[in-house]
Amino acid sequence: MFTAELICFGNELLIGKTVNTNANWLGKRLITLAGKLLRITTIGDKLEDMVQVIREALERKPDVLITTGGLGTTFDDLTHTAIAKAMNVELVLNEDALKLISERLNFLKKNRNIDLTLTEERKRMALFPEGGIPLPNRAGSAPGVFVECQKTKIFSLPGVPVEMKSIFDSEIVKYLPKDSSRSYHEKSLIVNNVPESELAKQISVVREKYPRVYFKTHPQSSSTSKKGIIEVEIHLTMVGSKDEAKLLKEIARELQELIMQMKGVQNKEPKITIK
Repeated sequence: MFTAELICFGNELLIGKTVNTNANWLGKRLITLAGKLLRITTIGDKLEDMVQVIREALERKPDVLITTGGLGTTFDDLTHTAIAKAMNVELVLNEDALKLISERLNFLKKNRNIDLTLTEERKRMALFPEGGIPLPNRAGSAPGVFVECQKTKIFSLPGVPVEMKSIFDSEIVKYLPKDSSRSYHEKSLIVNNVPESELAKQISVVREKYPRVYFKTHPQSSSTSKKGIIEVEIHLTMVGSKDEAKLLKEIARELQELIMQMKGVQNKEPKITIK
């Protein structure tokens, strides 16, 4: 399992103008690749703040550091500059990135009838931290960046979700640490008629026996449930081999047996569905 941190840049995220769906998507994607996302930081477009949070992340030495946003052509697109300052390296024109940008503009002219010239502002998208490798953006103009700082792999991605996803799946997955023997596994129990507070003791008893498994409850109260019932999902997750993942089935059965011995609300019998 590799460790990861995510930094999302953009004032629009802080003022609620834009919902940070990138963080949600990357969190889910990383866990399926046997990554452990330790921290998500959202910060505005002030350069000093951006440099500070990058340096703080690098001090924690995650295997992977991903940033989103700030790769465009406007005055507040400062991610490349912030990464360079945090690493104490120069910002240099990357010819490979410049070529990718030119090819994208030619594609738009030929296939979309959009005629855009390679202005100085667009050339800014090719100013990379020294040592940076461009990651092709098949859904937009701004390339992503891969650069290493000591043992941390840094990836900077556009903030536009379709572009971020495209670069991540087509490029970044190639660079992530791989362990073919371990993968992400999950199991859920849907419990009806027993409130979350009543389940807490039984869950704690089982959870203490299995420290490698992450337990999380997701309640849906009778006031919000469409069916007017009390429903709690007990979600079990772990990263391990297929044989180790069999443990989740055993835990689910153990929880089921304990919960079925309880009395539900208004003396209703608990109902459990295992997924």
